[in-house]
Amino acid sequence: MTTLAERVGGKNRLIGGPFGSKLTQKDYSDQGIPVIRGTNMEYDGRWIGGKYVFVSEGKVLRDLKTNLAYPGDIIVTQRGTLGQVSIVPVGSEYDRYVISQSQMAISVDHRCADPLFVYYYLKSPVFETYVGNTTIQTGVPHINLSILRNAPVDWPPLPVQTQISSILGALDDKIELNRRMSNTLEEIAQAIFRDWFVDFGPTRRRIAGASDPATIMGGLVSDPSVAQQLADLFPATIEDNGLPSEWQQSTVAYVTTFLKRGLTPVYSDSGIPVVNQRCVRNQQIDLGHARRHDVSRRAPKERLLEDGDVLINSTGVGTLGRVATVRSITEPATADSHITICRADTSMISKTVFALFLEGKEEEIAGMGHGSTGQTELSPASLGNLILPLAPKSIQAAFDQLVNPLRELAIANSAQARTLDATRDLLLPKLMSGEVTLCEAGSLAEAAE
Repeated sequence: MTTLAERVGGKNRLIGGPFGSKLTQKDYSDQGIPVIRGTNMEYDGRWIGGKYVFVSEGKVLRDLKTNLAYPGDIIVTQRGTLGQVSIVPVGSEYDRYVISQSQMAISVDHRCADPLFVYYYLKSPVFETYVGNTTIQTGVPHINLSILRNAPVDWPPLPVQTQISSILGALDDKIELNRRMSNTLEEIAQAIFRDWFVDFGPTRRRIAGASDPATIMGGLVSDPSVAQQLADLFPATIEDNGLPSEWQQSTVAYVTTFLKRGLTPVYSDSGIPVVNQRCVRNQQIDLGHARRHDVSRRAPKERLLEDGDVLINSTGVGTLGRVATVRSITEPATADSHITICRADTSMISKTVFALFLEGKEEEIAGMGHGSTGQTELSPASLGNLILPLAPKSIQAAFDQLVNPLRELAIANSAQARTLDATRDLLLPKLMSGEVTLCEAGSLAEAAE
């Protein structure tokens, strides 16, 4: 069996990050050549991305010329979150990158191997097992360049590699498209919410003299009759309290029927999922990190989650303040005591308006914690004191009618992305081992779409 280094074109095609003091935080700047760190890994599916720090070109020329990665290269995390693998996008806005001390880079010789196939190999259970067996446990668990170069590989011929990566890549393309579409729909919903309920855009445009209904509604709708119906809902005056006429100033506590921490779970192999702080990320709930609670030992009662409940991480540093809304739950679930459950009183506020208000306050909520470092807590009482504008029910109903279809479509896209994700994860090891033929894999991929 050959090694990874041999199959990608030689050991010099695998490089590590800079040693010791060659690259430290004092070298970072706001411009220059971007540095790939852990936060840039798997930013958008397979790709590096996000916010970069930079180092000057002079610093690179002096000390970091051997630590550069280029578009098309594969980046592997060697310490920290082991298992992270990303690709530098071809067509990236930058023509080169410095890899940090926690990363390694592979530049695949296209004559020897298919780069995308190599990426999927590095994401396969075979490589994960190899890393698990060779991880150096001294200090922070890590692997090194030698371990990566010597990974044993048993790959099919190059044409077959290309066919395999094409099938898996098509699934990832669809997953990424669905996620981008969902993100765009969510951003549109938030933009409409901010215009109506934060900036009071329709009212302010009326005050500024706008009379055309489509203009009053900010060009949101083109149908004149619909635009007129919406525009008529908004008054043309702002009161001394800073709110449009007939609006009220309220608080989260006033418009909720339930505002408490989750339960202390009794964990078991069966039972219902328990949402914990790891499950709440990017304003979404991922039950993949959930454990299960024995309801026979402690009934969740009112802590049984409902569609529209807003969950807020409420302890610790880093995760505190993350917000996500329960949407389309497929089985009964609850949340643990590190999460606050916020349930809207629908006699006063719509679930969608309430959810978007709290989702838009994530940064502010993150700064509301109290306590010492590492023991920071966010109390339900503090959340309850958050002030929110309470619009007339007619405006809330019109907002729901406009925005709920967008949110529902985003949910559907996300659900399909999860199905495709599971299909890819099922196919990956089976294609790598030859257990599933290319023809069979193609049929499974088509069925998942």
